[in-house]
Amino acid sequence: MMGHNHFLHITLATLTSLLLLSGCETKRGYLEEEVVFRNELDGAILSGTLTKPVGKEVFPAAILISGGGLQDRDETVYGHKPFKVLAEFLSNHGIGVLRFDDRGAGGSKGDVWNATIEFLASDAYAGIQHLKIRPDIDTNHIGIIGHSLGAMQGTILTRKYDDISFLVMLGGIGIPWSENSIKSDRLVNTMKGSNSEVIEAGTRLLESLYGTIGEFPDNANYSASRKRLIQIIDAWQSSLKGEAKKEIEEFTTSNPDFWIKNMAEEYATPLFISCVKFKPYYYLSKTECPVLSIIGEKDIQVLPENNNAIKKALEAGGNRNYKILTPGNINHLMQKCETGLISEYEEIDEDFNREVMIMILDWLTKLNVPI
Repeated sequence: MMGHNHFLHITLATLTSLLLLSGCETKRGYLEEEVVFRNELDGAILSGTLTKPVGKEVFPAAILISGGGLQDRDETVYGHKPFKVLAEFLSNHGIGVLRFDDRGAGGSKGDVWNATIEFLASDAYAGIQHLKIRPDIDTNHIGIIGHSLGAMQGTILTRKYDDISFLVMLGGIGIPWSENSIKSDRLVNTMKGSNSEVIEAGTRLLESLYGTIGEFPDNANYSASRKRLIQIIDAWQSSLKGEAKKEIEEFTTSNPDFWIKNMAEEYATPLFISCVKFKPYYYLSKTECPVLSIIGEKDIQVLPENNNAIKKALEAGGNRNYKILTPGNINHLMQKCETGLISEYEEIDEDFNREVMIMILDWLTKLNVPI
């Protein structure tokens, strides 16, 4: 006959589980461990933090892959730390989470200049390999949660490797990167009330630049690429007329270095070239693991229409184990918002919307991940 203590143990365990899922979390249900791992392809050293759930000897794990730009392990942006909040939430609910500084940021070291999307993805896979040799990680349940550029890297890895058990795409693209970029630019400028002639002129410039970049070889010479892009920009400026000519000349007077520093020099880098060439269908149509895609209804950087393309690509490849979500009033940083504009990010008093985190946890639970 079972004693009262055994019954009490079961009751408390059940109650704790219900409280966690209902939002009454324990103050600290996780431990933190500093980790360092190496990308053997080029010797880059990656430094990160592994949050581990309390009370579990072996647990499933996810690696977080950050968005564009040099990001630290918390994906610190506009005063927010979305990856720190997400990692702690998931580890409070039974999932180990590895988040790491991008090469060249924080405690990580490595060649940043020549790093394409594909090479950055290999850093994340080095993290997965680190998790696989740990005795406290359930190696049958290691997945990826990627944000924006990180979601793109996630699709590269899930196409290439069959030992990734799930992929969560947060603000990930389904249409070609260049197409999304142009549509995003038009939407943002329209929302800001820009003159229609200026919007059309901007679209023509991006189409010309991206078309040329798409023809660059993978090992394109930087100086030659930069020079070619400057020529395109100069020719575009010379062709401007009317209101577009007036406004862009005023902008150039106030921002004389913009066209070279913020455009030509950035667009000629290996990373940007690899973005312009990125075709998500190629990767998604070969992704066989379960996929969750979340794009906020008010994401103006990765437009919600990308979710339809993600669904079509997965189904074309025979993958039916997916879920597509477009939560209302959520922006690209997974914050509850009003407009979705970048200028709003810093003003929002939220690092990562809790309802979105619950969506991720609920999906993982239904996948039978042993949380």
